[in-house]
Amino acid sequence: MGGAVSAGEDNEELVDNLVEEEYLKTPLIERVFRAVDRGDYYLDGCKENAYRDLAWKHGNLHISAPCIYSKVMEALKVDRGMSFLNLGSGTGYLSTLVGLLLGPYGVNHGIEIHEDVLEYSRKKLQKFKQNSLALDEFELCEPHFVLGNCLQLSADVYKYDRVYCGASCPTEYEGHTKNLLKVGGILVMPLNDQLVQIRRVSHNRWETVRLLPVSFASLIIPSTEELTTSINTRKFNV
Repeated sequence: MGGAVSAGEDNEELVDNLVEEEYLKTPLIERVFRAVDRGDYYLDGCKENAYRDLAWKHGNLHISAPCIYSKVMEALKVDRGMSFLNLGSGTGYLSTLVGLLLGPYGVNHGIEIHEDVLEYSRKKLQKFKQNSLALDEFELCEPHFVLGNCLQLSADVYKYDRVYCGASCPTEYEGHTKNLLKVGGILVMPLNDQLVQIRRVSHNRWETVRLLPVSFASLIIPSTEELTTSINTRKFNV
Protein backbone atom coordinates (compact mmCIF):
# COMPACT_ATOMS: atom_id res chain seq x y z
CA MET A 1 0.00 0.00 0.00
CA GLY A 2 1.16 3.54 -0.65
CA GLY A 3 1.14 6.29 -3.21
CA ALA A 4 -1.31 8.54 -1.36
CA VAL A 5 1.34 11.22 -0.87
CA SER A 6 3.33 12.99 -3.57
CA ALA A 7 6.96 11.97 -4.00
CA GLY A 8 9.66 13.73 -2.04
CA GLU A 9 13.30 14.28 -2.93
CA ASP A 10 14.55 13.86 0.62
CA ASN A 11 13.24 13.14 4.11
CA GLU A 12 12.28 16.76 4.77
CA GLU A 13 10.16 16.95 1.62
CA LEU A 14 8.55 13.59 2.40
CA VAL A 15 7.49 14.84 5.83
CA ASP A 16 6.26 18.13 4.33
CA ASN A 17 3.99 16.08 2.05
CA LEU A 18 2.73 13.90 4.90
CA VAL A 19 1.83 17.03 6.86
CA GLU A 20 0.17 18.66 3.86
CA GLU A 21 -1.97 15.56 3.26
CA GLU A 22 -2.82 15.44 7.00
CA TYR A 23 -1.29 12.03 7.65
CA LEU A 24 0.90 13.72 10.24
CA LYS A 25 -1.15 15.95 12.53
CA THR A 26 0.77 16.06 15.83
CA PRO A 27 3.72 18.52 15.90
CA LEU A 28 5.86 16.28 18.12
CA ILE A 29 5.33 13.26 15.85
CA GLU A 30 6.20 15.42 12.85
CA ARG A 31 9.49 16.40 14.56
CA VAL A 32 10.30 12.74 15.16
CA PHE A 33 9.69 11.87 11.50
CA ARG A 34 12.05 14.68 10.52
CA ALA A 35 14.66 13.45 13.01
CA VAL A 36 14.83 9.87 11.66
CA ASP A 37 15.77 9.74 7.98
CA ARG A 38 13.76 7.00 6.29
CA GLY A 39 16.42 6.56 3.62
CA ASP A 40 18.96 5.46 6.24
CA TYR A 41 17.00 2.22 6.67
CA TYR A 42 17.30 1.19 3.02
CA LEU A 43 20.13 -0.85 1.56
CA ASP A 44 22.75 1.10 -0.34
CA GLY A 45 21.74 1.12 -3.99
CA CYS A 46 18.04 0.74 -3.17
CA LYS A 47 17.21 4.28 -2.07
CA GLU A 48 15.67 5.65 -5.27
CA ASN A 49 12.14 5.35 -3.81
CA ALA A 50 13.01 5.94 -0.16
CA TYR A 51 11.08 9.24 -0.04
CA ARG A 52 8.12 8.15 -2.11
CA ASP A 53 4.91 6.95 -0.50
CA LEU A 54 5.72 3.34 -1.29
CA ALA A 55 6.53 0.22 0.68
CA TRP A 56 9.96 -1.37 0.08
CA LYS A 57 10.88 -5.05 0.16
CA HIS A 58 14.22 -6.73 -0.47
CA GLY A 59 14.47 -10.36 0.60
CA ASN A 60 13.27 -10.47 4.20
CA LEU A 61 13.71 -6.72 4.65
CA HIS A 62 10.54 -4.68 4.50
CA ILE A 63 9.50 -1.09 5.23
CA SER A 64 5.85 -0.03 5.02
CA ALA A 65 4.74 3.06 3.11
CA PRO A 66 5.21 6.41 4.90
CA CYS A 67 1.45 7.03 5.04
CA ILE A 68 1.06 3.76 6.98
CA TYR A 69 3.74 4.65 9.53
CA SER A 70 2.17 8.09 9.94
CA LYS A 71 -1.22 6.57 10.73
CA VAL A 72 0.40 4.08 13.09
CA MET A 73 2.33 6.70 15.02
CA GLU A 74 -0.69 8.99 15.36
CA ALA A 75 -2.91 6.10 16.48
CA LEU A 76 -0.47 4.71 19.06
CA LYS A 77 -0.49 7.97 21.05
CA VAL A 78 2.89 7.23 22.62
CA ASP A 79 3.91 9.25 25.65
CA ARG A 80 7.14 9.49 27.66
CA GLY A 81 7.89 6.63 30.00
CA MET A 82 5.52 4.14 28.41
CA SER A 83 6.33 0.55 27.45
CA PHE A 84 6.20 -0.38 23.75
CA LEU A 85 6.34 -3.72 21.93
CA ASN A 86 6.93 -3.99 18.18
CA LEU A 87 5.78 -7.37 16.81
CA GLY A 88 7.82 -7.97 13.67
CA SER A 89 10.28 -5.15 14.34
CA GLY A 90 11.95 -5.37 10.92
CA THR A 91 14.58 -2.74 10.12
CA GLY A 92 14.01 -0.96 13.44
CA TYR A 93 12.81 2.25 11.76
CA LEU A 94 9.49 2.42 13.61
CA SER A 95 11.05 1.36 16.92
CA THR A 96 13.51 4.24 16.63
CA LEU A 97 10.72 6.74 15.89
CA VAL A 98 8.85 5.50 18.96
CA GLY A 99 12.04 5.52 21.05
CA LEU A 100 12.39 9.27 20.59
CA LEU A 101 8.89 9.75 22.02
CA LEU A 102 9.38 7.37 24.96
CA GLY A 103 12.38 9.17 26.39
CA PRO A 104 15.02 7.68 28.69
CA TYR A 105 12.70 5.91 31.15
CA GLY A 106 10.47 4.00 28.75
CA VAL A 107 10.60 0.40 27.57
CA ASN A 108 11.18 -0.28 23.86
CA HIS A 109 11.08 -3.92 22.76
CA GLY A 110 10.96 -5.56 19.34
CA ILE A 111 10.72 -9.19 18.27
CA GLU A 112 11.74 -10.30 14.77
CA ILE A 113 11.46 -13.78 13.24
CA HIS A 114 14.22 -13.44 10.61
CA GLU A 115 17.77 -13.53 11.95
CA ASP A 116 19.23 -11.55 9.02
CA VAL A 117 16.68 -8.78 9.60
CA LEU A 118 17.42 -8.77 13.32
CA GLU A 119 21.14 -8.23 12.67
CA TYR A 120 20.32 -5.53 10.11
CA SER A 121 18.17 -3.64 12.62
CA ARG A 122 20.89 -3.79 15.26
CA LYS A 123 23.45 -2.36 12.83
CA LYS A 124 21.07 0.42 11.80
CA LEU A 125 20.45 1.27 15.44
CA GLN A 126 24.17 1.55 16.13
CA LYS A 127 24.63 3.85 13.13
CA PHE A 128 21.74 5.99 14.31
CA LYS A 129 23.23 6.30 17.79
CA GLN A 130 26.66 7.17 16.38
CA ASN A 131 25.65 9.59 13.62
CA SER A 132 22.21 11.08 14.17
CA LEU A 133 21.83 14.73 15.14
CA ALA A 134 18.42 13.79 16.52
CA LEU A 135 20.10 12.86 19.80
CA ASP A 136 20.94 16.53 20.30
CA GLU A 137 17.19 17.19 20.39
CA PHE A 138 15.68 13.99 21.82
CA GLU A 139 16.50 11.44 24.51
CA LEU A 140 16.29 7.96 23.00
CA CYS A 141 14.68 4.99 24.66
CA GLU A 142 16.95 2.49 22.94
CA PRO A 143 15.12 -0.38 21.23
CA HIS A 144 16.03 -3.91 22.30
CA PHE A 145 15.44 -6.51 19.60
CA VAL A 146 15.24 -10.28 20.06
CA LEU A 147 14.83 -13.20 17.69
CA GLY A 148 11.58 -15.15 17.76
CA ASN A 149 8.03 -15.66 16.58
CA CYS A 150 5.77 -13.09 18.23
CA LEU A 151 2.87 -15.56 18.25
CA GLN A 152 4.82 -17.58 20.81
CA LEU A 153 5.18 -14.66 23.23
CA SER A 154 3.76 -15.31 26.67
CA ALA A 155 1.41 -12.60 27.89
CA ASP A 156 1.52 -13.89 31.47
CA VAL A 157 4.68 -12.15 32.68
CA TYR A 158 4.66 -8.63 31.25
CA LYS A 159 2.13 -6.44 29.44
CA TYR A 160 2.69 -3.24 27.47
CA ASP A 161 1.16 0.23 27.24
CA ARG A 162 1.51 0.25 23.45
CA VAL A 163 1.84 -2.57 20.90
CA TYR A 164 2.26 -2.50 17.13
CA CYS A 165 2.04 -5.53 14.88
CA GLY A 166 3.80 -5.12 11.54
CA ALA A 167 2.06 -8.00 9.74
CA SER A 168 -1.53 -9.12 9.38
CA CYS A 169 -2.70 -11.00 12.45
CA PRO A 170 -4.42 -14.35 11.79
CA THR A 171 -7.93 -14.19 13.24
CA GLU A 172 -7.27 -17.10 15.61
CA TYR A 173 -4.42 -15.12 17.21
CA GLU A 174 -6.33 -11.87 17.68
CA GLY A 175 -7.01 -12.60 21.34
CA HIS A 176 -3.38 -13.58 21.99
CA THR A 177 -2.15 -10.29 20.54
CA LYS A 178 -4.70 -8.18 22.42
CA ASN A 179 -3.70 -9.83 25.69
CA LEU A 180 -0.20 -8.38 25.39
CA LEU A 181 -1.75 -5.02 26.37
CA LYS A 182 -2.17 -3.52 29.79
CA VAL A 183 -5.65 -2.25 30.66
CA GLY A 184 -5.75 1.25 29.17
CA GLY A 185 -3.24 0.29 26.48
CA ILE A 186 -3.43 0.67 22.71
CA LEU A 187 -2.67 -1.91 20.02
CA VAL A 188 -2.37 -0.98 16.33
CA MET A 189 -2.31 -3.82 13.82
CA PRO A 190 -3.61 -5.06 10.45
CA LEU A 191 -6.62 -7.31 10.94
CA ASN A 192 -8.98 -8.57 8.21
CA ASP A 193 -7.47 -6.16 5.63
CA GLN A 194 -7.93 -3.14 7.91
CA LEU A 195 -5.42 -1.24 9.99
CA VAL A 196 -7.14 -0.98 13.36
CA GLN A 197 -6.58 0.74 16.67
CA ILE A 198 -7.64 -1.40 19.64
CA ARG A 199 -7.93 0.00 23.17
CA ARG A 200 -8.08 -2.33 26.15
CA VAL A 201 -10.69 -0.65 28.33
CA SER A 202 -10.94 -3.42 30.95
CA HIS A 203 -9.61 -6.90 31.61
CA ASN A 204 -11.99 -8.47 29.10
CA ARG A 205 -13.26 -5.56 26.96
CA TRP A 206 -11.68 -3.82 23.97
CA GLU A 207 -12.78 -0.99 21.70
CA THR A 208 -11.77 -1.11 18.02
CA VAL A 209 -11.51 1.74 15.51
CA ARG A 210 -10.80 1.14 11.83
CA LEU A 211 -8.09 3.43 10.50
CA LEU A 212 -7.72 2.53 6.81
CA PRO A 213 -7.79 -0.46 4.44
CA VAL A 214 -4.42 -2.20 4.06
CA SER A 215 -2.85 -5.29 2.54
CA PHE A 216 -0.13 -6.83 4.71
CA ALA A 217 1.58 -10.20 4.60
CA SER A 218 0.44 -12.48 7.42
CA LEU A 219 2.36 -13.32 10.56
CA ILE A 220 4.01 -16.73 10.34
CA ILE A 221 1.99 -19.22 12.35
CA PRO A 222 4.18 -21.42 14.59
CA SER A 223 4.38 -25.12 13.88
CA THR A 224 2.64 -27.58 16.20
CA GLU A 225 6.00 -28.32 17.80
CA GLU A 226 6.83 -24.63 18.26
CA LEU A 227 3.47 -23.97 19.90
CA THR A 228 4.56 -26.12 22.85
CA THR A 229 7.26 -23.54 23.66
CA SER A 230 6.39 -20.03 24.80
CA ILE A 231 8.82 -17.12 24.54
CA ASN A 232 9.09 -15.38 27.90
CA THR A 233 9.38 -11.60 27.88
CA ARG A 234 12.39 -11.98 30.19
CA LYS A 235 14.34 -12.44 26.96
CA PHE A 236 14.12 -8.63 26.82
CA ASN A 237 15.54 -8.33 30.34
CA VAL A 238 12.30 -6.76 31.58
